[in-house]
Order: sequence, then structure tokens, then C-alpha cells
Amino acid sequence: MALLVARDPQPQQMLGPIHVALLELARRHSHILGDALQIGLRQIHKALLLATIRAAGLALETHSCHALIIANPRPSARDKLKDVRLILLLPLVTIGALAQTAPAPAGPASAGPGFSTANMDMSANPCLDFYQYACGTWMANNPIPADQPAWGTFNALADRNLAVLRGILEKTSVDDPKRSPVEQKIGDFYASCMDEPAINKLGATPLEPELKRIGAIQSKDAILDALVRLHRTGVDALFNFSSEPDAKDSMRMIAGADQGGLSLPDRDYYLKDDPKSVKLREQYVAHVQKMLELLGEAPALASADAQVVLRIETALAKGSLDLVSRRDPNQVYHKMSVKQLAALSPSFDWPKYFAGLGTPSFTDLDVSVPEFFKTLDAVLKNTSIADLKTYLRWHVLHSEAFLLAKAFVDENFKFFGQTLTGSQELEPRWKRCVKATDHDLGFALGQKYVEQAFPPEAKARVLTMVKEIEQMLGDDVQSLDWMTPATKQQALVKLRGVTDKIGYPDKWRDYSSVKIVRGQAVGDDQSATEFEVHRQLNKIGQPVDRSEWGMTPPTVNAYYNPQENNINFPAGILQPPFFDNRMDAAVNYGAIGAVMGHELTHGFDDEGRQFDAQGNLRDWWTPEDAKEFEKRAE
Repeated sequence: MALLVARDPQPQQMLGPIHVALLELARRHSHILGDALQIGLRQIHKALLLATIRAAGLALETHSCHALIIANPRPSARDKLKDVRLILLLPLVTIGALAQTAPAPAGPASAGPGFSTANMDMSANPCLDFYQYACGTWMANNPIPADQPAWGTFNALADRNLAVLRGILEKTSVDDPKRSPVEQKIGDFYASCMDEPAINKLGATPLEPELKRIGAIQSKDAILDALVRLHRTGVDALFNFSSEPDAKDSMRMIAGADQGGLSLPDRDYYLKDDPKSVKLREQYVAHVQKMLELLGEAPALASADAQVVLRIETALAKGSLDLVSRRDPNQVYHKMSVKQLAALSPSFDWPKYFAGLGTPSFTDLDVSVPEFFKTLDAVLKNTSIADLKTYLRWHVLHSEAFLLAKAFVDENFKFFGQTLTGSQELEPRWKRCVKATDHDLGFALGQKYVEQAFPPEAKARVLTMVKEIEQMLGDDVQSLDWMTPATKQQALVKLRGVTDKIGYPDKWRDYSSVKIVRGQAVGDDQSATEFEVHRQLNKIGQPVDRSEWGMTPPTVNAYYNPQENNINFPAGILQPPFFDNRMDAAVNYGAIGAVMGHELTHGFDDEGRQFDAQGNLRDWWTPEDAKEFEKRAE
């Protein structure tokens, strides 16, 4: 029931359909099961739960339908503003959608398909090709849509959720004085995004004020002033700065500076020298050139400026930590004073930067990758003012390209969609605008979604499932023959301390200060992003709010947060085929139960196990147990 097919297919396996197929095999061949059928119902229930936990932690970890890392055609301001590097996401999701030409009526998301043995290929021999037996008919009936790089039941559910959200937004976008404040915000934001004729008429003029300010820069001190303005609106230039939980004092929020400033998904895109990577960089430079030409630059100048952008971003990439190293929380936690940060990059006036952002006062912060800030200093010293201006202009353009005139949108998709992900077509505008609304005002839109798609009785049933799986995981820990009693006790303390967050937050986010002006798509996006920047910065020095969510309610995903020791299941994934409030418990345990077990095991995997029950980065394993874990993890 959770299947993903990529354009570059590989052998794939997924827990949901395999559980279904096993149940079907058991039904068809019950005559040979003998004494197994005499086991009490309670014992069967416990055995299935335990199998779900073990399979979720092992099979799902290694056979997750080969989740793809996909470059987002639209840079995510939320990813820049909030430190999510330690939030462990379900690695199965590449959110996509099947193209539709007419809006679906607003209604419960459960209207979509759920559990069905019709997805199985009964003609296949399960002893020879069990995956084909479990998933064959589904694969045959679900080719990858042209606007997607991959397709699976996660994507199909996300598509149905988008249709529900579209129905909500089409209704709230009608300019009606009876609308509530929440309906006005999300409706006008969506209406601005959908007004393509007005957006095309504006071209790139919404960016002109900032581009003119950058053009007028005469000194490197003024580069800092520009960077403050850009960071306020979520533009990922040079580096990232926000708030984050202190990894070793998990109840306190601190300031955090981290690597950033790249347009391609990761440092390795700039540094690998294989033919494919070299060609991709050539295509990236051509893309930057084309975008700058659309902005009005002559081809020769745009070509030279594109090389400048690549050169600066490559320099930043060389100082960046690779993704594998960033999995080790000790490699991305370096608490130091502001003076120590200034010593790493003396060319940058850090106190002036913090004052410009309007941060609360602080004396220490987490500098995630100290070597990066040495590199940043070298870039600032060795790069001309003209080249730094070119780099900043590019990032302003890149950050808002998805909301500019059609020529910019098409070129942006040509590289970040087609070239990087393999998508053949741009998604329909309504889908892009629904996603933009969810991105910028997701907890306002999510409030309306939950009203339609996730009733209280469903939330209560999901919570009961989570508690039962947690109990079974505790039994599994107790049964481990390689772990000493001391470490088992600490593991059980951590497991019992897990907080279960189901569906949506207890308190909805207040967007009343966000100014949304109908007809100003770029301005609305910048206003919402600036709100989020300040909301994050204002957390510095405050207690951690563990009731806050890192995903919006309609999201089809889930995550474990080791710094808060909680698991989070948005209402968006608690829909058929993963959870169906109308179905028998066995179906739900075989689907969303696997996801629950998967997220819980993140608390004890190579990364999550380094945090204790309170979410502090602390080694609670005996040396011999740590060695046994590493041996088994290999």
C-alpha cells in the first residue's frame, strides 16, 4: 500500500503491500498452517505488532522504495529558517501529484482509494517474485505522471490532499466580507498566486526595489546591509542563521549559524568531477545565464555573471560539510561565543548583522560548521564588490522565480524540474499555488483541512495504535540478548518519554500580523516569509516550545525529533491507504503501523540513539553495548 516507482527504477520493496500479500497468502493456504491458527487472538495481535516494529526498523530502513532526493524548484524558506537537520523524516516521500484538469469538490480525503487486494498480481508466483505478486497490478495501473519524477501511494495521497485543499482555497478566495480572518489570509494568498495574467504583466518588477538597492552598493559594508534584508525574506545567500534547540540543553533555544548560500541541492553537485556532474554544472550555468537574460542582461554579460555565481557557490561548497558527516550530531554542534565566531570570519561584522536582523541579545551560539565560516571569510575578502553584487542579484531572482512571469517560471522548471528531477511537465498552476499557500500559511490552511479530513475519533484511534506499538517496542528491547541491563533501562526510559503528536497542533499559529494583499503574489510570499523569520529569531533565549510542529497538517509524511523525543504524524498521512478509520485494525497496523514503528526506531538508530530521553546530546550507552550496536549496524 506504500509503493514508489522512480523514473530510474531499481529493485523495490515496501512493507505495506507485502503485509497485505502475506495476509492474502495466509487466507488462501490456511489449511497448511496447522497449529498456528490455534494461537490466541491476543498472542497473534502482539506477534503482528512486534513484527511490524522489527520490520519497520529493518526492512523499511533498507527497502524504502529508494526514496529520491529531489531538488525543489522553489527554494524552501522554512528549511532555511528552522534548524531541521536533526529531524528524522520518513524517507519514503517524494511528494508529487497526478495532473487533473478540473477542481475536485472539497470533501474528506478518505474519498480516495484504500485497502484493496485488487492492487496485487494474483497471476505472479509469490515464491519467484513476491514484489510483483504484492504490487504488480498497482504498478501496471499507475504509470508515472509526466509532471512527476517518481510515483507511489504517498504521491497519490498527496494528490488527493491537494484536491481537498484546492476546494478549500477556491471557496475562500471568493472576495466575501463574511470570510473569517483565516479564510481571508489563505484565500487572498491563493488568489494572488493564481492571477497569472497580472503576474505576467508585472514581469520581474516586484524584484526591482531590492535589485536597485543591490546595484547601488559601493562598499563591502553595504553588502552586509543587503544580506540582512535578504535574510529577512528567506533568501539563502552566503550562509544560514536562525534559532535552534541547544543540543546539550534541549529545553533552551539558542542562536545558530550554519553553512548555506548554494542553489544546487548539495555541496557534492559542485565538487564531483564525473562526467554527469560536470555536465550538470554546465547546464546550471546555462540556466543562470538564461534567467539573467530574462532579467534584462545582455547575453555576454549574463554569461560572465553566471560563471561568477558558479565560482562563488563552488567556493562556499568547498567549505561545507557533506551530507553523511552531517548525520553525526557531534559534527554539527559547536557552541561558542560571538567573539569566537568573529575570529573565524573577521571580515564580517557579526554584531552589526545581528542588530540589523533585530535578534534578541545573546552571547553564545551554535556554529554548526566552523570551517565553513573560515571559508566565508575568504570569499568575502577575495571576491570583488561587483561579483558579490552579481551573486546577491542571482539569489534574489532565484528565490522568487516561481512567482514571476511565465518565462521565468518555465526556465526555472526547465532546470530545477526537468534536468534535476526528470519531470517532463510543469505541474498545473493550481497545484503550485496550493503548495505555496501550504508552505507560507500552512497552519492556517491546515486548520481548515483538519475540519474536513481528520475527525477527533480518528485522532483517538491513531493514538491508541501508537501506544500499543510503543509497548511492543518496549517488549522487543527487553528481549535483546546483546544489550546489557543498564543500557536497556535507559532505552526504556527514553521510549516511555516519547511524546506522541497526532494530526495537528493543540494551538493554531497566529498569522494576524502577516499582511496579505490580493494581487501581490511576490509581496505576499515575502511578507509571510518575513513573519516566519522573525518568529524563529524571537525564540533565541526562550524555552523550547515542544508543542510546535515542523510539518503542516496536510503533509503526507511523518518524523521523529530526537531533540524533543517526540514522534509527529500529520493529518495528511493519516488518510487511506495508510490509515482508514472505517477499516479493520489489521489493515491499519499493516500500513500506518509500519510508519509508526519506523519513526519510533529513529529514536534508537545511529543518529537518534545519541540523544537521551530529554533530547540532550548525551551518550547513555555502555561502551560494550555501543560496540555491539555498531557491529550490527554495519
